[in-house]
Amino acid sequence: MKKIQYLFATIVLGLGLTSCGDSFLTQYPEGGVLLEDQFAKLPDNLKGSILGIYSKLYEYGGAHDAFGLRSIDMYGDIQSGDMAMASSSYGWFEMYERGYFYSHAQGYLWSFYYDIINLANLGTLAVEQNSAEILNTITSGEDPLETIKLQGYYYGQLLAIRGWAYASLLNYYCDPMDALDEPMDVEKALPVYTELDLDTLGAPLSTVSEVYERVYEDLSTAIDVLDYYGALNQRSSKLEVTADVARIMLAYAMLNHGHSEITIAGGKNAYQIAQEQAEAVIGKYPILSKEELLTTGFSDVNAKNWLWGQDVTVETTTALASFFGQVDIHSYSYAAAGDTKAIDSKLYDEIVATGWDARVGWFNKPGDTAPYAPGRKFYNPTTKDETKLDKVDRNWLCDNVFMRVEVAYLIAAEAAYQNGDEAAAKSHLQALCDERVLDGKDAEYNAWLGTLSGDALKKAIAYNWRVEMWGEGYGLQTLRRLTKTVTLGTNHLDRGEQNVSVEGAEYIRYQCEIPTTETRYNPALATTVLTQDKK
Repeated sequence: MKKIQYLFATIVLGLGLTSCGDSFLTQYPEGGVLLEDQFAKLPDNLKGSILGIYSKLYEYGGAHDAFGLRSIDMYGDIQSGDMAMASSSYGWFEMYERGYFYSHAQGYLWSFYYDIINLANLGTLAVEQNSAEILNTITSGEDPLETIKLQGYYYGQLLAIRGWAYASLLNYYCDPMDALDEPMDVEKALPVYTELDLDTLGAPLSTVSEVYERVYEDLSTAIDVLDYYGALNQRSSKLEVTADVARIMLAYAMLNHGHSEITIAGGKNAYQIAQEQAEAVIGKYPILSKEELLTTGFSDVNAKNWLWGQDVTVETTTALASFFGQVDIHSYSYAAAGDTKAIDSKLYDEIVATGWDARVGWFNKPGDTAPYAPGRKFYNPTTKDETKLDKVDRNWLCDNVFMRVEVAYLIAAEAAYQNGDEAAAKSHLQALCDERVLDGKDAEYNAWLGTLSGDALKKAIAYNWRVEMWGEGYGLQTLRRLTKTVTLGTNHLDRGEQNVSVEGAEYIRYQCEIPTTETRYNPALATTVLTQDKK
């Protein structure tokens, strides 16, 4: 009988499995192993795996800076310096503001993504016998059985979310791709677990290339499967991953992969794949219009430009410990109580200096209450004019955005630029920015467009990543790929006017190390020289 051993130090919360301490070293640790026949007998096990994965995206992690994906988004944006903390009365997120991925965060990110991978691996067991039929049906054109229709739909989601999780781990636990100590096919990165890894006590570190191969295989297959089976099933909510969501997942992973000289599949390099996948989504969904820029609060999952997100309900809200609790000055929680999260003042000055960018209205002015806070980007529309604690929102039902279509334009622009196609890069960037122009400022905007070539175009792409996607979890990767070093504004706890760099000796502060819970209890890593040990 096969056993399913999950990654050490992770907790399968979706199925209620736990394990700890010395039990990691036993062959069948109590509560830590789910036997294959036991999993097969679980009622609706495939759907249960999917729901377990999606619940991980927003579940409360035991601390008010650990509430799923949106808290992880905040970690990176704060460390990059684009999201600033001017004061900290309660301590949440303070270490990231000071530029450290400390042990709690490193362990939380590791377990968050590997829990998702483990649940995806469990889920694939439910379709193991039918996976070939699921894929063959796509090419044969035969009408699938009803069970295959549903299994194919879930199978595509499982593959997509697993590929996305591995790509996300690379973003936090691996050097920037242009700063690796060894070639990508030599540099060690992460343990890789799939549905086939059933009898190991812990996987060794795979190379960066091997992890990206896993990412590409999972996501490209998921796109094919979801394209076909998504048309045969009704999406129940925007939590469910679609083919277009998977395309953006793959496009972003390939953008972070980089290296125009390395081919990935079909003789294409990562930038070509990124551009193609992003362009396949562009035009299907409307960009948030200039007229709606300051009216939505980025708080409604029904927004047409949202591809992936969570409808927060009374049952699923994490209240004080939530993104809006931490960021929205119009909701009763930390931001309203004085722990303001704000745009870096120097980045705000860059928006003002353009003379045309309407996104300046997303943020409070320097002389306002809670200066530089995102008072018109992330807020509850029903209390948008309230900042007093007795009048702000106390329901915490604003929805969580995980992906919106605007990111496709930025990916396509950057990928085209990196492959030397400045015309395409400028076209994609302009399509986004055309909806971000202040009334009466067309002359200033057109003058700015006229400067976009060469290094100025690259800087414009980086600027738009930092401004358009502020607060959505892209800041650290923009720093790693494009800007490399930024000088912060004055509105930080103790980093005011300091440099944040991924190139200098201090860059290791902005990258996670594999937690000791993994290196200590995974016997496959006992004799491995970890990447971080070479720094």
